[in-house]
Amino acid sequence: MSTLGAVSANTLKLAIPISAGVISLAYLCAQLFNNNTRTEYESEEMIPKVSLREGDSNHDAEYNEDPDAFLLLCEQTYGPVFQIQRLKQTLIVVSGPLLTREIHMHEDFSFRDAVEHMTGYRAFIHSVIKSHKDIDTMIHFQLLREGVSTKLSSFTPEIVQRMTVTMEQQFGSSEGEEPKLIEWPLVALQNVIAGTMAQIFMGSEIAENSQVLQTFINCTHDFGKIINQNTESRDTSKILQTKAQYGYFNAMHKHRQVLFEAAEPIVEQRRQQERLAAEQGVEYARPQDMLQRMLDNAGEYGFVDLEDICGHLILLILASMHTTLEAGMNVLFYLAAFPESLQPLYEEIEALLDAQAKDREEQRQSHRKKGTMSSFESTDLDPSLDREITEFVVKRAVNVDSFLKEMFRYRVERLASPHLARNDVMLSTGHVIRKGEKVIVNMRSVHQDKVHGDDLTEFRPWRFVGKNPGAAKASKDYITFGLGKYTCPGRFLAVHDLKILVALVVTKYSTLVSQDKQRQLGMLTSPLTYTSLTGLYATSRNKKGSGKVSSSFSVTLADAPREE
Repeated sequence: MSTLGAVSANTLKLAIPISAGVISLAYLCAQLFNNNTRTEYESEEMIPKVSLREGDSNHDAEYNEDPDAFLLLCEQTYGPVFQIQRLKQTLIVVSGPLLTREIHMHEDFSFRDAVEHMTGYRAFIHSVIKSHKDIDTMIHFQLLREGVSTKLSSFTPEIVQRMTVTMEQQFGSSEGEEPKLIEWPLVALQNVIAGTMAQIFMGSEIAENSQVLQTFINCTHDFGKIINQNTESRDTSKILQTKAQYGYFNAMHKHRQVLFEAAEPIVEQRRQQERLAAEQGVEYARPQDMLQRMLDNAGEYGFVDLEDICGHLILLILASMHTTLEAGMNVLFYLAAFPESLQPLYEEIEALLDAQAKDREEQRQSHRKKGTMSSFESTDLDPSLDREITEFVVKRAVNVDSFLKEMFRYRVERLASPHLARNDVMLSTGHVIRKGEKVIVNMRSVHQDKVHGDDLTEFRPWRFVGKNPGAAKASKDYITFGLGKYTCPGRFLAVHDLKILVALVVTKYSTLVSQDKQRQLGMLTSPLTYTSLTGLYATSRNKKGSGKVSSSFSVTLADAPREE
């Protein structure tokens, strides 16, 4: 069983934060050096440069030692805007929710340009697709919005079923009181997430293909190696020289070919079924996966052929797998690190399942009374489905939503979401960002803003219970998924899947304990580093009884904060 390689999570989060995934594209690096004109401002504020510690040539070491302490000291000493040297480049740091919103909403600041300048990966991405190579394409946002975000409820049964089966295969169950060691939770979760994403993007037939599942897992790793190599070296001339090479030695080509070879016979089979249905005068039961949507609307979306569609699916997979896998790992280790959270989450899910079972029984009784149905086996009201995780549970799990939002607030990389100035821009503070300069957001100042209450350096899982917006909704003081036009289009899918993961984990296991608590504690605020993970001890719940628990949660729990 393969594992991910040593991809620097610092690099991934700085270059490709969760807010945009890897579907972002940008201008060529060469355009960034044509900065010969300056706009003069009458009341321009100078941007202070943060001094270096004695013996340091940049701020990397000081920042890495304690990001919160470093950024707080900079804010107190230099104000909300200051300049640092990090990852072999000059970065202008902006602090606070208001300035953060300015950067994300201003048309002259581009996240995509910043990523291109840092990694030179546009040619790498473009070599696997034939259409939509324009700089500011929104096609992937449109695909996820129309094909996934608005249809999550229809995906829920299949997601729950596949995630349940794969979790049992990968995580297993403990025997009696003795906990089971999940030696490689990352590998196990990779398979869980890959199966779920394959189901949504390519359908149940293709999701059974082991090579496809391996591609879902490995393509993120292969892409990460390129990002890691170029961002950490920061050799601009090397980036420019190797751009052409991306087109010929691109690891994504083999992954696109795997998808193409798996999809081609299935697509033909589906077309035959559709023709047969038309000949018989019956309605074709059209699959709901993303592949089918892209095929049905290829003309509208401007796709060239099936190979082009598979290339765009690779880009969607890159974003979705990295985002959900990393957050899923955080879920497991936060539950281990804060064991007092697990029981309340379990009680909430059980209370909702009780309420759901009661509602379904009332519907069955109503049908019996009216004489409209007498047997419910193999119907939507089959009693065996009464305690399945459904959209009813997912939407109303307010504690789960709060747990996830607090996790995102607490664990986020402290410097993230870089943007490059396409023109000179004066901020509301009077500081001028010159064309070609790169700004980056001080996430500490946003996610530890007083609007979030007290104890901002502490993890408080119920901090957001009953408060809008929910975990998938971006705002100026919560920008895990970005803000504005380029807010991560897959955030609703990611949070939806994570809610199901939490529900399944807390109802399956009574305890999760990290094999190495020293590593676990470091993972909570530091980026997830794939080579430093520890195992988990999991104790299964005893399901021999009635399954009832003494719960303080009402069976009429309100819906979770709305995500629209």
